[in-house]
Amino acid sequence: MNAFITNAWYAAAESAALASQPLRCTLLAQPLVLWRTAAGQAAALLDRCPHRLAPLSMGEICDDAIACPYHGLRFDATGRCVLAPGQPLVPERARAQAFPVIERYGLVFVWMGDASLADPGAMVDLPAWGEPGWQLTRGRTLFRAAWTLIADNLIDPFHTSFVHRRTLGNASGETVPVQARELPDGTIECGRWVENAPPVPIMQRLAGLRGAVDRWQIYRFWPPGASWVDFGAIPAGSARTPEALAGAPYRVVSCAFLSPQDATSTHYFALQMRNFALGDAAVSAELDAQYEATFEEDRLLLEAIERELERDPHAAEALLASDAGVARLRRRLSAAQTADD
Repeated sequence: MNAFITNAWYAAAESAALASQPLRCTLLAQPLVLWRTAAGQAAALLDRCPHRLAPLSMGEICDDAIACPYHGLRFDATGRCVLAPGQPLVPERARAQAFPVIERYGLVFVWMGDASLADPGAMVDLPAWGEPGWQLTRGRTLFRAAWTLIADNLIDPFHTSFVHRRTLGNASGETVPVQARELPDGTIECGRWVENAPPVPIMQRLAGLRGAVDRWQIYRFWPPGASWVDFGAIPAGSARTPEALAGAPYRVVSCAFLSPQDATSTHYFALQMRNFALGDAAVSAELDAQYEATFEEDRLLLEAIERELERDPHAAEALLASDAGVARLRRRLSAAQTADD
């Protein structure tokens, strides 16, 4: 079940990456060219000139248009050809395919499906974004694995006790079950509390936590490709009030946007928002390094699973009780794929 869901917003690049040169990227097996107009508007076209099919990304930006490197045709952000050198009239059929674009969270998002359905209101609202008391870091990774494998991973708190023992997990969570539910807004949630347990390595390293804690992992997934994980700890036995969680000595909301490059590779855009050591550049660098190590642990495992699926596409899985969130998410994605068709 890794067919693309086209009618959705997908992160294509960091906003800061759109500068004076065209930027090529591939989403849902479609080559795109991104650029920013003189007015500051982000634009996305199919990376193919309609004249002789040359990649527009090999051209240059001229005012509000992008110029084909082959014969100099220029296209605006709507895909309309505004200049055809050597002739006074531009044929109507000389139009490049344009895609709706919005910018949020320091990222450029492209709507890959029916342009008439593109709705900025369909963009997910991330918790903690823009609120005082949080520090942001970000990263990006390419996984050589299908987006659905990564989606499964991002609704699965149970794997952290085994895959991420050096960073986000430890043995105290190995027998703690998870609970899954679907929220009214369409989000899938799967999480757990690990009580009266030693803090995991990343909490010890970055926040200096010692002694027993109650820690939580709440995974949420907004189909088809947005995820956030609320991860933190309070002293063991503390009241679990919103105020206590807000003032936790360690709390990170880790957000991810999955953008399929093709059927077997996926762009992973990550944002980490933390509530401790605000403004501390050394902690930011260390948090980035710790999360990069975590993503690398996931990447190596998921890429190995991808290779096994390519070797045996009909391999069957034996799902467990801990896969409650995975099962719910797969049903939602299957329904979304059916509706998309």
